[in-house]
Amino acid sequence: MAVTVAPITAEVIDTLLPRLRPIDRLELDCMGSGDARGDLLRLVAQSRRSRAAYMDGDLVCIFGVKAATAMSDTGFPWALTTRAVDLPQVRREFVAGSRVGVEWLGQDFRRLWNLVAEENLVARRWLRWMGFRFDEEKTAMLRGHRFLHFEMEKN
Repeated sequence: MAVTVAPITAEVIDTLLPRLRPIDRLELDCMGSGDARGDLLRLVAQSRRSRAAYMDGDLVCIFGVKAATAMSDTGFPWALTTRAVDLPQVRREFVAGSRVGVEWLGQDFRRLWNLVAEENLVARRWLRWMGFRFDEEKTAMLRGHRFLHFEMEKN
């Protein structure tokens, strides 16, 4: 599979939204304002780094990292995936390239953390594989769904 990355544009967001995995859409809706397109446009604009990933020309995900503050060494990584990730061959490529992506996102941050929906089992397994730790004591209820805190600290 040919993997490419590109900047995230409004057109990319328009392509992504109807193709999101249902659990990713739930997370976006729980964490957002109710205007998913507007929320994503703001998130991309506020992110220090962000990209769209394609496999054989098919949009698989968008991902990025937002700094806690302009000079902060703490970042909030984020990613949203399409249903393409559910295909075994796409998932294998996605996982294989993930470590490079996380290194790129976190290159100038000492600490990365965010929240993931408790029911997002695939993302939780992937985050653990990537080296993120979960703190079971740090949870949040967002619009009736439990979210778990995950983080990674670099030396």
